[in-house]
Amino acid sequence: MSEDHLLPATTALLKKDFALQIGEEGTLTEADVLRLLADEVDRYMQGHLERLMSLLYTMDVDENDVNDALHPLSPVPANEALARLIYERQRRRAYTKATFKPKPLEDEDLAW
Repeated sequence: MSEDHLLPATTALLKKDFALQIGEEGTLTEADVLRLLADEVDRYMQGHLERLMSLLYTMDVDENDVNDALHPLSPVPANEALARLIYERQRRRAYTKATFKPKPLEDEDLAW
C-alpha cells in the first residue's frame, strides 16, 4: 500500500478523536490535514490540555517525543510538533490495519 493510499485511512482515524472540518475525501493533502490538526491541537492546548494528554496516551504517542515537542526551546511550535506526532502515529496505525488483517475464524462456535 503506497503512502498516498494511507491518507484517507489516516484522516478517518484522526476524525474519530478530533473535530476536524474535513471536506471531500481525496481533496486534501497531507499538509492540509497537518494544518487542520495543528489548529485543533492548539485549541486543545488552550482549554483542554488534560484531554489532549489523555488522547496522546490513548493513541500511544511516545512520551519522550511529546516532552520534546512541548519543550520551550523546541524549534517547532508545540501545536505543530504534536500534530505531526499524532499524524505519524495514526498513519502507522492505518498501515498496520491495512497490512495485517485478521484471518476469519474457522471454528463456527467461536464466530459471533
